Amino acid sequence: MQPDRAPAIAAKLAQAEAVLKELQQETAILSLEEFEGKPGAAKALASHRAKLEMAERQASELRQAVALAERLDREAGATAAATSRADQLALFKVAMLARERAMAKALDALAVFAGAYSEYSEATLSAQIAVPAGTVVPAIAMGELGSYGHVFGPCEKLILGELFRIAPERRDGIGRFIVPFAKSPIHSDTNHKALPPAVTEFNAANTAVAQSIIAQVSQIDTREMTAASTSKAA
Repeated sequence: MQPDRAPAIAAKLAQAEAVLKELQQETAILSLEEFEGKPGAAKALASHRAKLEMAERQASELRQAVALAERLDREAGATAAATSRADQLALFKVAMLARERAMAKALDALAVFAGAYSEYSEATLSAQIAVPAGTVVPAIAMGELGSYGHVFGPCEKLILGELFRIAPERRDGIGRFIVPFAKSPIHSDTNHKALPPAVTEFNAANTAVAQSIIAQVSQIDTREMTAASTSKAA
């Protein structure tokens, strides 16, 4: 962008007006000398008037030039601002399109999650129905101090904690963009990098439940087989 034109011309106008003011002040002196008949005064006054006329014309022309330059500078500024806004608008449109694509991707991922969670829920229901008679599903909690909640249920704390853990770093390096409903399983300032993967916690707890049921079934079978073998026939 070229620099403003008006300041340089305004500086020349200031010089011209200073010269004009000085000539105007001299006019009175020369007029008085010419009136008093001082030798050479008439000629000096005539020459002075020519200089004064030229100075007045130059000052007038420079005033018009300054006005024009100021207008052109304003127009150039407005054009530059419009160009800048146009560039910003182009970037804004690109960013808005990226938002649409990103949200569509996120919503598609939610659809995949919803389907997978439905499968988990169906499997959990089947497991609840299939719990062997005489056994009790142990209340096993996941995570440090049971922070991820009970393993044999909806596991909402596990899911929200995992969303907190896996949120990626921002591109500018200032923190992370975390899903609004995500929540640290311990407290708000938990170091997410120190949190274990949710699948590790779930699998460990799920295995513990299965082992407990297996052990209970084995105990029941052993007890009933012992009772059967020692009972007298009717």
